[in-house]
Amino acid sequence: MSTHKTQIGMIGCGMIAQAHMQNFANDSRTEIRWIVDLNEKALGDSAQKFDVTNTTTNYSEMLKDDKLDAVVVCTPPLSHLRIGMDVLKAGKHLLMEKPLATSVSDAKKLLKAAEKYPDLKVSGCSCRHARLNPKFEYVKKLISDGKLGRVYFVHHRGVGRQGRPGLEYNPTAKWFLNRDIAGGGPLYDWGVYDMSFHLGILGEPKLLKADGICANGLDKVDPGTDVFTVEEHGVAFMTFEGGMKYYWERANHAHASIPNRTTIYGTEGGLQFGYCTWESPEIEYLYVDKKGRGKATSKTLTVNMKKHKGDMQELGQAFIKYLREDGPVPMPMDVEVKNLEIIHKVYKAAGW
Repeated sequence: MSTHKTQIGMIGCGMIAQAHMQNFANDSRTEIRWIVDLNEKALGDSAQKFDVTNTTTNYSEMLKDDKLDAVVVCTPPLSHLRIGMDVLKAGKHLLMEKPLATSVSDAKKLLKAAEKYPDLKVSGCSCRHARLNPKFEYVKKLISDGKLGRVYFVHHRGVGRQGRPGLEYNPTAKWFLNRDIAGGGPLYDWGVYDMSFHLGILGEPKLLKADGICANGLDKVDPGTDVFTVEEHGVAFMTFEGGMKYYWERANHAHASIPNRTTIYGTEGGLQFGYCTWESPEIEYLYVDKKGRGKATSKTLTVNMKKHKGDMQELGQAFIKYLREDGPVPMPMDVEVKNLEIIHKVYKAAGW
C-alpha cells in the first residue's frame, strides 16, 4: 500500500467520524473511498463535505470493494463485534472506535477473530488521549529511569457536573445513556483512556482485586429517553501485582467539581499532573534532596507539546503509518481487552 493512496471506508458519520474523516481527507497518503450510515441525510451531507462518491446504508456493499484497504468503525459499541468480524472476514484492515465492545466476552471474540488474520492490521482508539500524548512517554521514562523508586499508589480523580454524553454533551446521541448499547457511563467512556495511560506507564500490571461504587439519578433531569441505565459517578479502589494500589474516580455528573488530576506516589519521589493534552504541560516532581536525607523539595518539569498536532490528528497519523508499515500498532487489541476486563470487574464489585 506504500505506492498508492490508502483507501479508507468509514462506517458511521457522526461526531467522532467527522474528525476521522477530516484527518483522512487532509492527508495526501489516504483517500476516503466509502462512507456508510443508516441516516441518509447525514450520509449525503458527509459525502458532499468530503467529496466522497461511494455511499451506502449497508456496509456489506462496501466490503465487496476489492480496492478498499481499511475500515474505520464509528458506530455505537453494541454493534462493534458484528461489524468488526465482518470487516476482518472481508480482508480489510480495521480501526475500531472505543470502547471496543459492551462486554468482555464480545471484546475477546473480536480479539480472537483478529488473531485469525495475522496479515490484517487492527487497532483500537483508546490511545487517543493517552498513549499518543507526549506526556505518556515522558512520565513512563521518569518511572523506568527510577526517578520515583517503586510506585506503590496511583490516585486519579476527574469529577464534573452535568457533562453527560447524550444530555449536555452530544445530546442527540441518546444511546450513550443506554448501558446495553454504550457499555457504561464515565467509567467506560473515559475509563478506557485512564487505563490506557495509567497502566501503560506502569508496564501493564495485572489486576488482583477491585472494589467499587457506582451511582446515577443524581438530579431530576429529563433525559429525553425512557432508558437511562449508565452510571453518572464511579469510584474504584484496585490492587495490582506487586501490591500497587490505584484509586480511580470518574464522574460526568456528581455533586463535586474536581479537575482531571493524577498523582503517582513512589518510594523515592512522586508526580502530580493532568494527563490530557489540553491541560498544563507542567508536571510537578516531588522528592527529598540529598538522596533522601535532605529537605522535601519539588521541581516543575515541562513536557514539550509543540510537535503534538492534536489528539485526533495524532491518532489518524499513527493509524496511517501503521497501515503503511511505517509505525507500530497505535493501540493493541489485547491491551484494549485487558482494560475492559478491569472496568467490568469494577462494575461487578460495585454491584452495577
